[in-house]
Amino acid sequence: MIECSLQPIAFKYLKSEDKKPKYGIYLQSMYWNVKGYGKKVWMVAVKISLPDYGNVKELYETNDEIIQKCVEFLNTPPKSKYGKRRKRKPLYTFDTIPYSYDITSENETAVITARLKTKNQKNKLFWKSGPSI
Repeated sequence: MIECSLQPIAFKYLKSEDKKPKYGIYLQSMYWNVKGYGKKVWMVAVKISLPDYGNVKELYETNDEIIQKCVEFLNTPPKSKYGKRRKRKPLYTFDTIPYSYDITSENETAVITARLKTKNQKNKLFWKSGPSI
């Protein structure tokens, strides 16, 4: 797994009462070529920051492997504040294979803009909610 994090996304058309940052936005288009879209699968647009892209690029052969390892890291549940008895749920439940992505690198940091599939129609960490058909 590669350590990475989601960047906050500001959405200027929705005014939020809470000051908590949102890390993605549900895409509202109905024309994705994904089986079960709008019923069991929804699409989320995210920006992923990868701080040591130069070192990671040497370890893995393709960008597909880098993205898959980064999404696996995002899907891991956080450590429990209450000890070992209570298991935490993951914050995001993305599919490990992205629908599409684009990598832009600046020096040693990289920003990955990706469209990822998820099975959750509503998540408090994303803008809007997934459309239903």
